[in-house]
Amino acid sequence: MERVVGLVNRLQQICSNLGETALSDDVLLWNKLPTIVVIGGQSSGKSSVLEAVVGRDFLPRGTGIVTKRPLVLQLVKLEDPKAEEYGEFAHAGNKRWPNFSDIMGEIDAETARHLKKMGTKAVSPDPIYLTVYSPNVPNLTMVDMPGLTKVAIDGQPASIVQELDDMARQYIKGENAIILAVTPANADLANSDALRMAREVDPSGERTIGVLTKIDIMDRGTDCRDVLLGKTLRLKHGWVAVINRGQADLNGKMSMKDARSREKDFFLGRPEYADLSNIGTGYLAEKLSQHLIAEIMKQLPSISSFIDQSIAKLEKELKDMGGDIKEGRGSLLHLILTLCRKLEEAFAKIVDGGRDGGEKILEVFEVKLKEAISKLPFQKILTLKNVQQVVNEADGYQPHIIAPENGYRRLIETGLELLREPAFNAIEMVHQIMKHIVTMAIATPECADLARFFNLKAELINHASLTLDKLRKESDTMVRTLVDMEASYLSASFFREIVAAESYSYDSTRPKPGFVTLNGELLFERRYDQLPPNDAHLQRIADHVSSYLQIVRSQLLATVPKAVVHCMVVPAKQGLLEEFQEEVAGKDDPQLRRLINESEEIVEQRDTLRKRLTMLQRAAKELAAFV
Repeated sequence: MERVVGLVNRLQQICSNLGETALSDDVLLWNKLPTIVVIGGQSSGKSSVLEAVVGRDFLPRGTGIVTKRPLVLQLVKLEDPKAEEYGEFAHAGNKRWPNFSDIMGEIDAETARHLKKMGTKAVSPDPIYLTVYSPNVPNLTMVDMPGLTKVAIDGQPASIVQELDDMARQYIKGENAIILAVTPANADLANSDALRMAREVDPSGERTIGVLTKIDIMDRGTDCRDVLLGKTLRLKHGWVAVINRGQADLNGKMSMKDARSREKDFFLGRPEYADLSNIGTGYLAEKLSQHLIAEIMKQLPSISSFIDQSIAKLEKELKDMGGDIKEGRGSLLHLILTLCRKLEEAFAKIVDGGRDGGEKILEVFEVKLKEAISKLPFQKILTLKNVQQVVNEADGYQPHIIAPENGYRRLIETGLELLREPAFNAIEMVHQIMKHIVTMAIATPECADLARFFNLKAELINHASLTLDKLRKESDTMVRTLVDMEASYLSASFFREIVAAESYSYDSTRPKPGFVTLNGELLFERRYDQLPPNDAHLQRIADHVSSYLQIVRSQLLATVPKAVVHCMVVPAKQGLLEEFQEEVAGKDDPQLRRLINESEEIVEQRDTLRKRLTMLQRAAKELAAFV
């Protein structure tokens, strides 16, 4: 029995070192440990019950809210009946407190220190941990909660009622919490604060043990026999009746031994209680100890499994965060270059595939570039009015004799100028996608280590951006050259073929050339004989230019993507951080150290994980030693 409860006591001390309580948000070790939580209304006799179990006066007393913080009370039974009793507080290290009056004073003092630190004068859900070692106590762990109340008094804030309710509810709602509901027998059970709350979280009464106090001051002619027999209000684990010392007894310095003797005489002297077994503080202490041990034994496999899973999870998290940084220039440089390589590989992988990577680049070429070019206002250039104006202006003072060559050139150059903007927009869109891919690559699991090194991460993002900016300019130059080439040299053979074809365009015995206008119409299926001679002449010019621009447009739709991929996408995949790696190779130790200086947050996070892992490994050893 001592070993079982002692094991849980040590596990709860580990929880204390980890800062775990019933109020912790995550599913933690504390919630896996069976714990007796004592709840009751103010002046219900709750504190007196705890002192009776311990056999010592150690809890602060007074009016109003005396218990302002939960008290995790661990009782450890010493085998030597002559051993000295003492207490230890978790917040005071290994200091022993042999005087229980001093323990009472320290509870008050620590509560005041904590509330002042928290900036509140009311209550706090953060517990005080007290372990009492004595040959006269049962092996138990209990949590004494502040008393519940229905009305705020003594200058208390109006929110105090709800705060106390919420606090107690948090401690007893866990499936491994054993609820010790203390209720005065001289009051209507229907109005019991403890029972009300117990029913909320444990409606079936599976986890609740009822304690009746103040039986000796019940109205004459009344008793609580039916309650103790489970006839009035049934709880699976039943009820226990106890008689505590009243204020007059405390003022008269009645000892615990005398109080126990008086309690025994009272029950044996009343026929309504004499034949019952579930009476007296001694019975309560034994029942609680036995019940706690049974629950602990039942939960040990689950506790062990939880600890093992938590250890495995923490070890993985620590591994994912990376180990300590090795000293020495070689080690530092190797680490930086390794992280560069991982980022480049992640970047290349996303570029080669994925909805937010390669597919988006392809969408620029296959959809957005085509749509942008198809919406260009070529038709405004090729209206008969504009064609005539351009031809006349190009001829100057001497009109053309046969073909308006200068007019043709100016119309074509104006059309080519329209193609520049969508081509350059396509470059910019790919450029932005590539920058976004850098961000995505950094967020991949392969590059998770970069989160540790803020300076290095910032440098890599900056250098990757500089590389992409440089490649963007090279792409701009290449695409500008492609468009300028088309404007610099017009394919004369195209127009010669048109002129030659016109002589037999209506000869059905000869094949017609497949010249197509921007609108997708076959050039030599157009009929000009139905137009006035001057309009027919201008329309022919417009259609010839349209067919030529259609060819150039198709060529640019094919060559612009090739130029962008050749000048920006492929070089970025092959050497995104090449210049940075060359630069970093010449840095000295302090500069390298600055690059991989971890943020304080990461260091603290790793230290926290290590502390937790160490504590859980210690818990695992405790369990292994117990088995």
